[in-house]
Amino acid sequence: MKTILILIITALATQSTVWAQSDQYKQAMKQAITTMQSRNEQSPIADMLTSANQFERIASAEPKEWLPRYYAGLNYVYLGFMGKDEAAKDKYLDQADVNLKAAESIAPDNDELAVLKAYIAQARMVVDPMNRWQQYGPLFQAGIEKAKSLNPNNPRPYALEGSSLMYTPDQFGGGPTTACPVLKQAVEKFATFKPTSDLSPLWGQKQIEPLLAKCK
Repeated sequence: MKTILILIITALATQSTVWAQSDQYKQAMKQAITTMQSRNEQSPIADMLTSANQFERIASAEPKEWLPRYYAGLNYVYLGFMGKDEAAKDKYLDQADVNLKAAESIAPDNDELAVLKAYIAQARMVVDPMNRWQQYGPLFQAGIEKAKSLNPNNPRPYALEGSSLMYTPDQFGGGPTTACPVLKQAVEKFATFKPTSDLSPLWGQKQIEPLLAKCK
């Protein structure tokens, strides 16, 4: 009887530790997401690096969670679109890839990670479009198609694809005529999409709002 009682107490103590870690993780993630969303537009690069590092610290403390790696990677993608130094952009995107691969090892066949993979490919291509579109264009499209197949209700692959098409010249199959139907699909999906948790990705809707003005 005494042995059973000890086992029960030990089990409850262990469970309490898990609960505490879970609450601590959620709180840290919420703070990091708030930091990411409220960055200063006057110093976006510094703020994005701070945000990426914040998520990487959480990832080190919670190696079984894919979301910190996802958000760290997303910040590095944003950095890959900024500035004029091609080498610096590629270094940021290298870090995005590192975080993506770590997240994929935790959550393979994840639609949000497929979108992130496409986003990284797009950023790589934008660094030097003339020389990179043949390599990264197919990788971008493969990520988009994989995300759609894994979760047809996710609006982000449609938002990313529509944005890419809008900035692609008409003669290469882009422009408003091609982009607007995809962007409208994104809008429809954003209207009904339900995130799995309050830590889940929510980006995309605000990013496409200026583009939708070209669709009227």
